[in-house]
Amino acid sequence: MAGAEVVERIEANMPYSQMVFIFPICARIYSKMDRLDAMRLYLRIVELKSLSAAARELRVKQSTASKWLAALEEELGASLIERTTRTKRVTESGALFYARAKELLAAYESTAAELSSRAPEPVGRLRVSAPVVFGRMFVAPVACEFLRRSPKVEIDLVFDDRYVNLVEEGFDVAVRVGVPADTSFRARSLGGTKRLLVASPSYVKTHGAPRSPAELRRHACLLHSELSAGTIWIFRKGAKEHRARVRGRFAANNSEALRQAAKSGLGIALLAAWLVADDVRRKRLVELLPAYETPAAPIHLLMPPGRHVHPRVRAFVDFLAERLAPSFSP
Repeated sequence: MAGAEVVERIEANMPYSQMVFIFPICARIYSKMDRLDAMRLYLRIVELKSLSAAARELRVKQSTASKWLAALEEELGASLIERTTRTKRVTESGALFYARAKELLAAYESTAAELSSRAPEPVGRLRVSAPVVFGRMFVAPVACEFLRRSPKVEIDLVFDDRYVNLVEEGFDVAVRVGVPADTSFRARSLGGTKRLLVASPSYVKTHGAPRSPAELRRHACLLHSELSAGTIWIFRKGAKEHRARVRGRFAANNSEALRQAAKSGLGIALLAAWLVADDVRRKRLVELLPAYETPAAPIHLLMPPGRHVHPRVRAFVDFLAERLAPSFSP
């Protein structure tokens, strides 16, 4: 338990007559235990440009975050952030402290990771990013199983289809479907996921089925607004590659929304096989152009760059790979 949390609990639950004796002790504990937490908080305030957002991410009250920041400034004898009613600006001293604190925390984390590798079981908090649908269907169940096996680990699982920056946004692991946007991160491959071209039976009955990728230009296609493929869908038949420029009236940044639109008869969608396989089997969707293949979307586990991977991160990544790779390996 952090020193600040000790103080908060005392303030909330202890009678004043007892508090006056114990508070000085807790204050000393707070000053010793929370310097690293306060530095982490300050880094995230600068990076997120928001004290409240940093407090939420680190799971502390906004009032506690304000106290930590004030304590840092008092201890350093310098203003780190200039506060006005409208803006917060990092001072020259704040910029210097940010750079030094980042180096210090990196060195601390590296040393802690090296030393804690001798620990018998993983300990600590993990912040994990995963795509919304893939994360809900595959990552969340594995994360729950990992927590049951690792009682000293906490996991903060964040669902988001955008490509997060692990370093700037404070993630330990990111699960990504598609080519990683930043090749500087450590990456572990889980294989790839095949994609299927699908439409509802009612759409095919009304508009017919395309006989080649080139005919897709005459059809209403359902577009994923955050995929790099955009309006160009790539197919292969044998050694030949076919590029189809597609368009449509409906786009979304979520695969389940596109799947629902396809089932509603609004157009043709290119979606992961694991997402639509049951609909195809139950004939709610029809697979189109089965003679053509689409490049498999690679699945990776990404970690921030650095010399050492913390044991709890490595344990979680190994566990994810063990559970998920068999389902997506060629």
